Amino acid sequence: MVQESTYKNIAVIGCGAAGGFLSVLLCKNPYNKVTAFDIKEPFSTLLPTGGGRCNLSYDEDDLKEFVKNYPRGEKFLMSVFSKMDQRKTRKLFYDLGIKTYVQSDKRVFPDSDSSAKIMSDLKKHLYTDNFKHIKEKVINLSNNVKEFVIQTEKGSYKFDYVVIATGGRGNGFLLARNLGHKIIDPKPSLTALDIEEKDFYKLSGMGFKNVDASFKIGKKKYNCSGDILFTHKSISGPCIFKISSLAAYEEISLNNPLEIEMRMSSLTDEEIENIIKENSRKTVKNVFSSFVPENFIMVELEKNKIDSNKQAAQLKKNEKEILINSITSLKLHVIGRIKDSEIVTAGGVDLDEVNSKTMESKILNGLYFIGEVLNIDGFTGGFNLQNCWSTAYICSMNFN
Repeated sequence: MVQESTYKNIAVIGCGAAGGFLSVLLCKNPYNKVTAFDIKEPFSTLLPTGGGRCNLSYDEDDLKEFVKNYPRGEKFLMSVFSKMDQRKTRKLFYDLGIKTYVQSDKRVFPDSDSSAKIMSDLKKHLYTDNFKHIKEKVINLSNNVKEFVIQTEKGSYKFDYVVIATGGRGNGFLLARNLGHKIIDPKPSLTALDIEEKDFYKLSGMGFKNVDASFKIGKKKYNCSGDILFTHKSISGPCIFKISSLAAYEEISLNNPLEIEMRMSSLTDEEIENIIKENSRKTVKNVFSSFVPENFIMVELEKNKIDSNKQAAQLKKNEKEILINSITSLKLHVIGRIKDSEIVTAGGVDLDEVNSKTMESKILNGLYFIGEVLNIDGFTGGFNLQNCWSTAYICSMNFN
C-alpha cells in the first residue's frame, strides 16, 4: 500500500481535453494524488468538437508541415511534437481502448464517430483511488515557496504541484498573471465573420466546397482554401475560420474592412466565357446557375440590376465581366467578428516563459501550463486537440 507521505500531490485546474487527458495519464501512477478543479464534467469541452464526432488529430507525419497549421506556437510545438506526435497519440488512445481512423481529408476521428462516446471512454480511466474531482471554481492561486494554495469559492487547498489547463475562456490567464507570467492579449480565433455585403446573407445555409481565398495584412498576402458557409448573419466554415485565425490581431471594422477575394468555382474566366457562348440563347440565370447555385447568381444579378431572364447573348460587356468576376474573384469585405462564435482563443501564457521539454514555468518551479491556456492556436482539423494531447503528455512525463 502506498504511504501518504510518498504521494506527489498534484492539482489540475481545468478538466477539459488537456486537463482531463493529463489526469488520465497521471492516475496511471499510484504515487500521484490528482485533484482536478472544474465546475463542469471532465472532458465536456469535447462534446461539440468535430461536429459532435470529435476530430482528434490530423494525419501528417512531417512535423514541419504539421506545425504550419498553427499561426501561433509553431516553434514551441516542434519541440513538443518531436516527443509526442499524432502517431504516438493515436497509439496512446488505442492503449486506452479508443480506436481511430483517418478520413480522406487526413482528419483523424474515433471509430465511434462520437464525442460523447470519447468523453465517456476517457472518464472511465479517472475512476481511480488517486483521483478527485472538485466542482468548485478556482478564484485564486498563490505560492509560499513550500507549497501552492488554491482558493475556491468554498474553501482552500494545498498542493505540491499545480497544472493550469483552463483553456482560452477560463480564468487561467488571471491565475498565471498573478504568479508573474506575461499574458499575450487574448483574441477570438476560428470565428465566423460579418461582411459589408449583406445581400449574401439571403443565402443562409448555402455552402461552397474548396473555395480558394486570398487577402492581405499589410504588405503580406495570404492564400487559403476550404469550404465556406453563408448564414443569416455571417460567413463561416473552415476557410473562413482559417482567415479569422490569420487575422486574429487585425483591427477590423466598417471603416477598416478586410478585403477577401474568393474563387467560387474551379472554372477559369475563359471556360465561363465559352459556356456563355455555347448557351447564348439561354437566359442569363440558367446559364450561370449551371455551375454555381441559382440563388447565388441571383444576388449578383439583383445587386447589379441585370435582368435574369434576358438571353446570355444580350449581356453587355461590363455585365458579363461583373458576373464572371463574381465567380472567379468575388470580393467580400469583412467588417467584424461574430461575438462569442470563436472556437479557440489566440493569445495566452507567453511561450518564452514555459519550458517546451517539460511544460513547467520558467518563473516558478512546480507550476505547469498545458493546452489552449498557452499562446498556441491552430486551424480547424484536429490541430487544437493535438496541442492538448501532446502538451498533456509532455507534462505527465514529469510525474510518471
